Amino acid sequence: MTKLDHVGDVAPALLLQLAPGEKSLVLMDSVKYRDPTVKVDRVKLTFPNPTGQWPSKLWRYFETLEGPGSATVSTGTVGEIRPQSLGPGESILLHHASLLAHDASMGFGLVVLAVYQVPGLQQASYLEAVQLTGPGNYAYQTLGNALTFQLKSGESIRTVPHALLGLTPGTAIRVNIFGGLPNFPANHYFPLLDVIGPGTVMVHSGEFFVEGPTE
Repeated sequence: MTKLDHVGDVAPALLLQLAPGEKSLVLMDSVKYRDPTVKVDRVKLTFPNPTGQWPSKLWRYFETLEGPGSATVSTGTVGEIRPQSLGPGESILLHHASLLAHDASMGFGLVVLAVYQVPGLQQASYLEAVQLTGPGNYAYQTLGNALTFQLKSGESIRTVPHALLGLTPGTAIRVNIFGGLPNFPANHYFPLLDVIGPGTVMVHSGEFFVEGPTE
């Protein structure tokens, strides 16, 4: 498995150290440095649209790094980089914008965590995530700082959708719509998520984009 480590502080980078034949998928156009021995290619992954809407297929593009050698990738943004690992059969759900790199051998899929309707909007919003399944190493980057909560059965936290960074499968999500009269302007509505254990949930101080209506 690719060895991952973070370097730098304010706008950190991810250092990948690849043995001969090891492959890691990284964000497109994020490679800042690589040894001449590291091969670079591009890969397109195709999936059924988990929203059930048009188009029926979605895709994600990655760059593939193949060892031997070292490389660094960076988004140029401020926020923690966290290298992690998953054992065989273990899974994690992450906001797709946070994923920096993962071993090419890991399972990868797209899921919808929640669908909700805000009054005044004609179409629903979709809270989407990528699901990684081990074994393998991966790394994600937050916007700002991150907090991790270990929830026991029935315990919950409340967060705004754009602050949700990741969670373990099996953790439940309930969407609450607040706002409107008498305490808010008539057309001011906003969603809050209750994330319910058992499981692990991660939130951060930045704001990731939440998918809007599918055209």
